[in-house]
Amino acid sequence: MQNSRAALRTIQLAVETVTHCIQQLKVLRRQLHRGHQEALSALHAARHHTLNDDDIKRVEEMVGGYAQAADWPATMRSRSPHDDLKRALSDTESNVLAIMAQQALTVAAGALTIGEQLDNWYGGLAVVAAVAGRLALPSVTAKAHRRRADKLMARLEQLCADDQINWAFAAAAGRSPAFRPPPLQTLH
Repeated sequence: MQNSRAALRTIQLAVETVTHCIQQLKVLRRQLHRGHQEALSALHAARHHTLNDDDIKRVEEMVGGYAQAADWPATMRSRSPHDDLKRALSDTESNVLAIMAQQALTVAAGALTIGEQLDNWYGGLAVVAAVAGRLALPSVTAKAHRRRADKLMARLEQLCADDQINWAFAAAAGRSPAFRPPPLQTLH
């Protein structure tokens, strides 16, 4: 009875962990996306000022390298001064705006990198939690616990199929049979 209760608790912990991973990824992705968009807006505004030639060259080299790596469309790669930003800039102001463009691009690129890392961390945690729950199921032997365990496992499998996290399970399934979801049971 004690082992069965402990296994049931492991399954419950797995459900709670995968739920938490999904919730955190939703919140963090939304925040990172907003930060990425704001950084791109700052880059766009700073880049399209009437910068001096040296600053334009420095910014465009950096943007060009990143645009190629990120496979940006031609419209995002090209620079065209905007009339509403057109004015004479001092060398210092041009330099500061060029640095602002560089920093904004650093933030935009960093947001993408951080997003990928968060996906890896939370995806990995969700996969391992699900495997722990699946491995604990056979140890739920008490009839009183089994019905609850089956409900939790159904919820766990539902969570694993969630669009926010299912990619992690697909990637892990290729690495090890332990990470593959159980086959779907048919009603006959």
